[in-house]
Amino acid sequence: MEVWRLLSGNVAVDIVLPLILIVFGIFALAVIPRKPNWFMGYRTSRACKNQDTWVFAHKHFGKQMVIFGLVYVVLSIERIMLTDSGASSGVIGIVIAAQTIAVLLALIPTEIALRKNFNQNGERRC
Repeated sequence: MEVWRLLSGNVAVDIVLPLILIVFGIFALAVIPRKPNWFMGYRTSRACKNQDTWVFAHKHFGKQMVIFGLVYVVLSIERIMLTDSGASSGVIGIVIAAQTIAVLLALIPTEIALRKNFNQNGERRC
């Protein structure tokens, strides 16, 4: 595989997007906005209940973004290898769908963890 191919079109996107997810995950862990707001951060109604739910959601979501970013890296490498090997478009389409699902699935564990740890009013469960 030539170096120029790595820096062009889809291959660059396949490498940059998972890295962005990982960086945003680390950022969400390291820099939590001071108080819940609707402009910056992990903003769901459950996460914005109070400071405790806000911090919990950011830490949990940051971890999920790093994990799913790493999954996305593996899927991207697989897609690049399949494309270079001349795999069928159906197989490559399945890998692209898996990449998309990996990004969307980062939200689900955070919302589940919020429901398990906090009630509807944002108070911690015993």
